[in-house]
Amino acid sequence: MDETITNQEQNNNKKISKSLMAEYIVFGITLACFVFAPIYYLCTSLGTDGFLLGILQRLGMIVLIFLPMIIERIFKIKFPAFFNISLYVFFIFAVFIGTFMDIYSVFRHWDSILHGSSAVLFGLLSMCLVCVWFKNNDDISPIFLLIFAFCFSLAIEAVWEIYEYTVDAIIVGYNAQRYIENGVELVGRAALYDTMKDIILGASGALIAGITCAICQKKNKNFLKAFEIKRTNKKQTVKNENMENKENSLS
Repeated sequence: MDETITNQEQNNNKKISKSLMAEYIVFGITLACFVFAPIYYLCTSLGTDGFLLGILQRLGMIVLIFLPMIIERIFKIKFPAFFNISLYVFFIFAVFIGTFMDIYSVFRHWDSILHGSSAVLFGLLSMCLVCVWFKNNDDISPIFLLIFAFCFSLAIEAVWEIYEYTVDAIIVGYNAQRYIENGVELVGRAALYDTMKDIILGASGALIAGITCAICQKKNKNFLKAFEIKRTNKKQTVKNENMENKENSLS
């Protein structure tokens, strides 16, 4: 019995070390990309219109990628490796490749792909909140997960569209909502096309995420374990272990 438990602990430790290694590798790639971005921009766009805003955006993103680590340190928690890796990959594809490398002007459907895929991603990541709010997540209804993932992801999409609208209102000619085409402002339904397309794609991705979470929860009651946010407070960890040992001894 003890040997079985020891083997299980060793396997769990190996899984943890592999996930941490993957997280650090992806973080390193992300950091390299966002360090390269301001250097490249400085060499190619110095003295152009909007240079100051552009360089501040790129420097700000370097700070942003450290945000998960800062939150973990302040609140003494550890996000699941899947959570951090997903955020870093999203930063690379959405911000570095999409905005800084201006892939939008080369491949016009890049924005649509990001809206759909990010909606799926944020729907899955919403399971971390479910794990925080519900300690016993084995009995959570799959229908609840479907509704929660869908609503959470769609809410993120709505906030993003508000951000795009606000940026366009503040910065003249920014065109985040693609309401300007060939220098001409679109009107009527044409002006609403990009926003509505993004919302529809976001809703579709959110629905896919919700259905996926519901199916996984129905098939495997341990599905949510992968999204649990761990406490790194050593005192709390020891206290929890002592309580578990007492419960085991009583049983």
